[in-house]
Amino acid sequence: MEPIRPLTAAIPLLSGAKPVAVVGPAHLIERMGVTAGTPCTGNGQGRFRVLLVSADGMSVEYGPVVIRSEGAIQETGAPDLIYVPAPDVDFEEALRRNRPYLDWMRECHARGTIVTSSCTGALFLAEAGLLDGRQATTHWCQADFFASRYPKVHWQISRMVVEDGRVITAGGATAYLNLMIKLAEKFFGRAQALSVARFILVDSERDSQLPYMVRWNRQGHGDSMVQKAQELLSQDLAKPIVLPKLAVACGVSPRTLLRRFRTAVGESPGKYLQGVRIEKAKDLLERTDRTVEEIVAEVGYDDSRSFRRLFRRHVGISPKRYRRKYSLFPAEPKLEEPFGDHVGHHGTPGHGIAVEQNIPV
Repeated sequence: MEPIRPLTAAIPLLSGAKPVAVVGPAHLIERMGVTAGTPCTGNGQGRFRVLLVSADGMSVEYGPVVIRSEGAIQETGAPDLIYVPAPDVDFEEALRRNRPYLDWMRECHARGTIVTSSCTGALFLAEAGLLDGRQATTHWCQADFFASRYPKVHWQISRMVVEDGRVITAGGATAYLNLMIKLAEKFFGRAQALSVARFILVDSERDSQLPYMVRWNRQGHGDSMVQKAQELLSQDLAKPIVLPKLAVACGVSPRTLLRRFRTAVGESPGKYLQGVRIEKAKDLLERTDRTVEEIVAEVGYDDSRSFRRLFRRHVGISPKRYRRKYSLFPAEPKLEEPFGDHVGHHGTPGHGIAVEQNIPV
C-alpha cells in the first residue's frame, strides 16, 4: 500500500496578532486526520505537521507571551496549508509591520498552497492580491472598510466561511472554528469534519454571520445633507418614505438626493430605511415582550407574513428564533433530559424530555 503523504501547515507569527489566534488554530489543525469517530482521543496523531514561522526565524513577543518560531518563512518551501491569523492592531500599522509575509503568501499560493484566513486576517490576503476577483468574507464589523479598500474583491460578508479556488476565508471571532471544520472536510472527508465539530462543540451547519450582525447608521461620511435625510428617515419609522418630500426637506432635488445618498451610504434611501426598520425590530424583540404583529406595525409594515420573510432574509433566522437567542428577558429553564435512558412505558417519552417554551410571536 502506498504510504500516506505527510501534510504541512504553516502559521505566520504576525506582528500584532493575539497569541490565542495563533495557538488555538494550531492545536486544532494538529488534531486533523485523527481516526474519525474518536474526537475525544487525547493521544491521536493528526496528519498535519504545524509550523509556526516568522519572517526572520526569530521568536515573536506578544506582550508577556513569547512564541518560539520553528523557522523563517522562506525555509518552509510551499506548505499544503497556510493559516493567517487576524491582526489586533491598527490595519495600516499591521500592514507596515508584516509586509514580508505578503510576498511569501503569493509565492506559496502560486506553487499550490491553500491559503486561509479568519476574521480580519483577510486583510493580508487582500493586500497580497490573492482575493482579487474572488469571493471572500471577513468580520462583519469591518465590512465597509474592506469594501472600500479592496473593491476588486467580491465580499460575501453575511457568510461564515467562503471558499474560492485555493483561498478560504472565515468571518469574525469564532468563525475560525467553522473554518477548521471546513478544512477537515476538504483534506480528510465528511466523517472527519463531523468529528472535529463534535470535539470543538460547534454546529457544522452554522453558515451565516447574519444573526450576529448589527447595522449602524453610517453617518461618518461627512455629507451633512445626507445626514439630515438619515435623521428624518429615522424619526418616524412607521411613516412611508416619499422621496420628493424628503428632498424638499433637505433642500435639494430628488435626483440630487438619490445620487448623494448612494455615494455617502452605499444604497438608496428606501433600502436604508428598510435596514433601519429591521434593526429597530431586532431591538424591540430583544428588549420588549410585544408580539411580532405589534412590532411590525411600529416599524412601518402592514403585513406580518411579508415582514417575517423580510426579517429572515436580512437576519438569517425568524423573529421568533431571534427573540429566543437574544432576548434580554431570562427565559424559563427548559426541562432537559438527564444522562441515561428515560423512556416511558410502551416506548413513549418519560418526564425527562425537553419541553419547548411558549414565546409570543
